[in-house]
Amino acid sequence: MGFEKEIEANRDLALRAGQVQDAIDALLTVERTARLAGDIPGTTEVCVAIVKICHDANQWTLLNENIQLLSKRRAQLKQAIQGIVQEATKWVDEQPDKAKKLELITTLRTVTEGKLYVEVERARLSLTLARIHEAEGQVEEARNVLQDTQVETLGGMDKREKTEFVLQQVRLCLATGDYMRAWIMAKKVNLKFFEDGSLDDLKVRYYHLVTQYHMHSKETFELFRAFQSLHDTKAIRDEPALSGEALKLTVVYLLLSAHSNEQVDQMHRLKQLKELAEHPLYARLVELFTTDEIFTDADVSDALLAEIAPGGPLGKALAQFGGSAEHITQTMHLRVVQHNMRTLAKFYKRIKMARMATLLTVSEAEAERELSEMVSSGAIWARIDRPAGVVSFQKPQQPNELLNDWSGNISSLLNLVESTCHQIRKETMVHNVA
Repeated sequence: MGFEKEIEANRDLALRAGQVQDAIDALLTVERTARLAGDIPGTTEVCVAIVKICHDANQWTLLNENIQLLSKRRAQLKQAIQGIVQEATKWVDEQPDKAKKLELITTLRTVTEGKLYVEVERARLSLTLARIHEAEGQVEEARNVLQDTQVETLGGMDKREKTEFVLQQVRLCLATGDYMRAWIMAKKVNLKFFEDGSLDDLKVRYYHLVTQYHMHSKETFELFRAFQSLHDTKAIRDEPALSGEALKLTVVYLLLSAHSNEQVDQMHRLKQLKELAEHPLYARLVELFTTDEIFTDADVSDALLAEIAPGGPLGKALAQFGGSAEHITQTMHLRVVQHNMRTLAKFYKRIKMARMATLLTVSEAEAERELSEMVSSGAIWARIDRPAGVVSFQKPQQPNELLNDWSGNISSLLNLVESTCHQIRKETMVHNVA
């Protein structure tokens, strides 16, 4: 049984006669009867009617009081509270008075605290409150409002709304310098959401934010992955300027990454891209790093500096993501030295330290320091005879390894002798028949 007649009569009493409190008192009696009878639809209907009367009468203080009163009544039904919150949430955006809007948001957030059945509404209210704080320049308060809201488990939000919410959390954490929390928040984004291409705008925003974090922590290989993902995004590929910029940054940060099997594999993959031919400098960089030949900073430094300078093609992008031209030049110098060191290790068994420093175009002290670090990291094997000033790249063999090599050599020799003898007998037989 509904309560339409009672609701309509009291609405007329409130709006026409101006007796708002009398109408509310009458409906509170009806609400009590329905609640104690366990009438879910009826209780919800009456509760929503009470808050609507307050809103229609423009009694915002009374509205806040009755929202709290109804939610705290003994054995109040969940559906009734949910109906009140959902209805009152609609009025937040329409309220032009900031003080009244904040009061309503505070009331609704207090009512929804700890209640799972209205957690979606609470999350949306928190986002609205955070935007108000941010608009007033209170970024720290905005971050505090959002940081404890867990939207990834909410079933009432679609993937777009969830992703947008998390991106707001990440952005505010970055804006306040809380990089660790920003990364924790960023990892909540399900990257599978981006696979169908329907969220390309959010994908671009996500990788822009993630790039700022990795720029701060100087994780070059993660930066490569981020720029590669941006380059593979359809929205970016449709814009030639943005696509070229993303490809250039992909190349730069891959070359700045520490040497590894994955890094080498990615360099050879990049080398096969047809688009790379449109950017000769970057194609040359990839070619130099994938060829076992020595080269120096002078071969590329001037052109690269022109690219990453504040007024260069990549200067604006680096400034946007928080990158540093100084970090790029220093790290590129280090990677060139390491590449040349690995090349020397492939072609030399022994070399004078002075000669190695000359080939690397660095001082002997820097060459020795970098060689020591590469040996410590396991990148190459080497031993330095400091009194003699000689570096040995040939790893001594264990007796068993040496015997195995000899055995293998003897086996290869015997196979060669047997094959030769077979060919001789074959030629002899053919000659005799002829």
